[in-house]
Amino acid sequence: MPRKPRTPCSQPGCSELTNGGPCPEHKRQREQQRGSASKRGYDVGWQRKRRAYLYANPWCVLCGRQATIADHWPLSRKQLQARHEPNPDAPKHLRPLCKPCHDSETAKNQPGGWAAEKVKPQPPNPNDVPPF
Repeated sequence: MPRKPRTPCSQPGCSELTNGGPCPEHKRQREQQRGSASKRGYDVGWQRKRRAYLYANPWCVLCGRQATIADHWPLSRKQLQARHEPNPDAPKHLRPLCKPCHDSETAKNQPGGWAAEKVKPQPPNPNDVPPF
């Protein structure tokens, strides 16, 4: 069976052929630019808060499956920090989600990459606040 033809790196000006996305060099540069989880503020303290929050709120508020992600909502952690929120990881800023629901919500509300120009972020609906 014939293989799918390789495409150029997604970085403008780079002609290295890949199986999709950036070439290994540009992928490494993007990861360095992004920084580690601890550099983005998700350190041991966050891990403890996340674990305690998911222990107290074990079910996804959107579908009812077991929650695995403590999602910052309706504002992202970055937005809360920009507003100088004293504790952006407080339970009032979180909601429990399963991975599929988190991925779906992130794609709808925080599009990135090629879809950023095509999809307009939807402002959070205050009526969707989970009851806790």
